[in-house]
Amino acid sequence: IDADQRADAFVFHTSLMCVSDALRDNDTLRAVNRLSIMAQGFGGGTRIGTCLKQFNSQYANRIIGRRSVVIIMSDGYDTGSAELVGAELERLRRKGCKIIWLNPLLGWRDYEPVAASMAAALPYLDCFAPCNTLESLAALEFELERL
Repeated sequence: IDADQRADAFVFHTSLMCVSDALRDNDTLRAVNRLSIMAQGFGGGTRIGTCLKQFNSQYANRIIGRRSVVIIMSDGYDTGSAELVGAELERLRRKGCKIIWLNPLLGWRDYEPVAASMAAALPYLDCFAPCNTLESLAALEFELERL
């Protein structure tokens, strides 16, 4: 994200963390150390709705506009409320941004998005795509151009 100072990056699990400054750090070792400190707590489940609510409350008004694209990478399994996921994506969508959801499971044969939070998210997505191979990630270039 260093090439575009208008871009921001966040990671989430049970809480949301802005990692933009760490990713912009030119000292690779220091950047990796900063990110690993931020990653403490991973493995304790995912609270997508709670993190989207935190994003909407603390960041969205400052950084989201009609030309913004929000990219979420998640399998959609959530230990929180599916209704909250839908409500917060709807709130984000009202700001005029485009929402892309990258799901690593979507590339699996016979996968169906039946997790409650994933199903709640689908109506608000501009793009629902796999991210399980380099080819699937390369295909996103065309989706981003389209949006």
